[in-house]
Order: sequence, then structure tokens, then C-alpha cells
Amino acid sequence: MNLLSKNIFKEPKKLLIPTAIVLGLIIVLTTNLFNFTGVSAQIIPVSVNITHLAFGTVFPGEELQGNFIVTYGTTGNGIHYKIIQKPKPCPQENPTCGPAGYYRDLCPFLKKVNVDAGESDTVTQAFVGPNDLTDTWIVYFKVPPIMGHVSQDYIGGVVTDEGDYGCDIAIDINLEELCNSNEELVLNGGFESPIVTAPQKWDIYDSGTSSFGWMVEWYDGATSYNGQTRPEPAHLELHRGVMGWLSHGTSSQHAELDTDWDGPSGSLSGEPASVRIYQDIPTLPGQTYNIKFYFSPRPATDATNNILEFSWGGEVKATTTAAGGSNTIWTEHSYNFSAIATTTRLQFTDLGTPDSLGPFLDDVSVRCIP
Repeated sequence: MNLLSKNIFKEPKKLLIPTAIVLGLIIVLTTNLFNFTGVSAQIIPVSVNITHLAFGTVFPGEELQGNFIVTYGTTGNGIHYKIIQKPKPCPQENPTCGPAGYYRDLCPFLKKVNVDAGESDTVTQAFVGPNDLTDTWIVYFKVPPIMGHVSQDYIGGVVTDEGDYGCDIAIDINLEELCNSNEELVLNGGFESPIVTAPQKWDIYDSGTSSFGWMVEWYDGATSYNGQTRPEPAHLELHRGVMGWLSHGTSSQHAELDTDWDGPSGSLSGEPASVRIYQDIPTLPGQTYNIKFYFSPRPATDATNNILEFSWGGEVKATTTAAGGSNTIWTEHSYNFSAIATTTRLQFTDLGTPDSLGPFLDDVSVRCIP
């Protein structure tokens, strides 16, 4: 009888596993299995409760397990995902942890099982949503023997040498499922909030006002006027039927981007109050978005007062100007641009004469194009 049939291992060889990192738990977006794109949690409707599973130093024959939880964290109808595995890159502090800059491959020796009662989730087809907020997964790890230290009748995988082993487990979400053309990404794009209640039918609101959605900064112009210092934070001016001027479409309000320092009850007139307003939009890198807005020159002002600059992702994309008529003259401006980051800044700036009379903006919209 071959002695190896009684003694599985010739000697107690150990299979070293990094004590800090064994399995990296990450979230990726894919258009296919081999095209991985890292993304920010800001735009992903799921989260994972841990980032790593560590088993420390292990010996062949040990059976170990760990777990992780996938949680749905947003509104909507839910999201499908699958669990995939990838070779784990060596960390910067240990670039030679394994061959070709990667840990020795632990992935073939891992088994993932969903343990939630009554669910049929598998690694290739899983789901979380409003009625199924969490999925608990167990990772089973049976430590393989090292080649040359195994019985002749052993069935199963083996590794060629001892050392550091690792594997990245990824929660894989299809990019197309996250790109919903029916979802409006701009907050308060019609400037309907806060509701203007001043009898003059216009008012000013501080940057960061609750429900406002927009950040506001003063742009250019003097910081003092007629003995008064420009206030901080910057204000955005909203109109609700001033002089019978119409907002776009069915909107009740719109914004003016050459605003005001002291509001409808103040004494100033003609102060330099040009602003830029912006929102940081959650985006998918490489995905195309439709950006739409409506511009009108302020009635009874010339073109030098009504110059509106539009920027996307820090780049100026368009500048619009026109002279005002007897009422508002709304024109649609629509563009398709791609995102290169997980957050893209949408910005509008008044470039006209800074004198508290400037361009109107309404119904700003950003939507993903599948």
C-alpha cells in the first residue's frame, strides 16, 4: 500500500494566505464579463457590508468560511446582479506578492452560496430590491493540498506551491440596468422650490437652501456697491410671474442668473450680482447623457445683459445670447455628452453685464441615454 494513502501529506506544508487581505469584495459595472469598470458607490443602488475577508495562515485540508451581505440602498424597482471572480492584483506595498503582479489564484477553491431562506439567488442570477433588501452569501474555502504532498487517490484541485493567495469577488451589475432614461438626474430643474411668496413675485435664496438643489457662487463683479458689501453666501433669484413674464411651459417659476444682493424689500438697484449655479450629477463613466435646458433673455434688456454659459464636466459646451422682447422668449437647448467620471458637474454662468439684470433659465434636465 502506498504510504501516501494513509498520510495525505508527506509533511505539514503550509499554504500561506495574507493576513490582511484574502478576498477583496468590490462592485463593478460591466457591459460584458471581461470589461470591468470601477464605479463610485454614489451611483450604485447596492452596497457590500465588508471590503475584505481574511483567513490568515491556513493549512491544506482546513475548511473555512466567511460571509458578506449585499444590501439594496435606494428607491426603484431593484437591481439584478451576479457574483464573479477576478485575479487579485498585488498591493503597491508588495508588488511581487505573486506571478505577474497578482496573488497566486485562490478563486478556483471558493464556493459562494446564498443562505437566505426562500430565495433562489445564485451566483449568476441574484436580485435585491424594495421587498428583498439584503442577500447573505457564505464563502466556503476548502484549503487545497500542495502538489507533491497529496495521496494518489486524491480527487480535486491542488496548488503548485505555498505562498500568498488571493481572489477578488465582485458584485457585477449590468451598466444598462443602471442607465434609466426615465430617471431625472437634476434636482429642482424647474426652480419650483422654494415657492416665491413675496408680493413682488420674486425673491432671493441662499446657496444650499433646503430643497433648492443648486449651489450658487458669485461670478465676477465688484464685492462692494454703494457702500454695501456683497453678501455671502451667494443668492439665486427666482421669479413667479413678475410683470406677467411667463416661465417655460407649465412651470410656475424660473431663475435669473444676474440676481440681487438684498432682495425685493432692499434698496439696491443695479448691483453686480452675476452668479454661476451648479449641481454635481451622479454619472456612469463612458455613458452618454442628454442635457436639456430652456433659456430666455430678460424682457426689455439687450443682448449684452443676456449671455448664458453652459458647462459639462468642467468644459464649456455652449454660450447662448439674445436680446429681450416684451415678454420671455424661451428657446430649447439640447445636447448629448458623455461622462468620464462618476460625478459630472452641470454648471450655468451669467457672462453678461453684472448689473442685477440677466438671463433666465428654466426646466433643466439630465437623463441617461441607454
